[in-house]
Amino acid sequence: MVDTYQTVLGAVAVAVMVLVPIVCVLFYDLIAGRWDRSLAAWREERQLKREHRRAVQALRRQQGLPLEQVVADLRRLRSVVGQDSRRSAAQQMGTRLAYDRLLSQACEMLEIHHELGSESSGMERDIERIRVEAELERAGVRVTDRRFGQAA
Repeated sequence: MVDTYQTVLGAVAVAVMVLVPIVCVLFYDLIAGRWDRSLAAWREERQLKREHRRAVQALRRQQGLPLEQVVADLRRLRSVVGQDSRRSAAQQMGTRLAYDRLLSQACEMLEIHHELGSESSGMERDIERIRVEAELERAGVRVTDRRFGQAA
């Protein structure tokens, strides 16, 4: 019969004879820098996957209207504000307040500083609207008419 002690001892000897040199070669390759590019690519891939997971989770937790819907509403109200000279003062004021509210909502989504929530009115408020529209344009949100400022 085969002694169990001798079998275990033989298995340990084979493991030492085979695994120790393999581990030594792998460790030497790691120290010599033969794996630097592949390790860097692996880390970068892990980082990209982590960022993708975070972005997907953020999209799943998103509440409220999407930015595209807010921008479409901004464009629609901007054209209404530009053509409301025949409407009553109350309707004009309501349209402008709705437009300001949408502007501030878009600014909050894109983390742009604005002062549309303050109690300003008149020319001061109009200047702030223009400034906020310019900031949104810089951030990549097209609020104005696409043909504005282009050659005929």
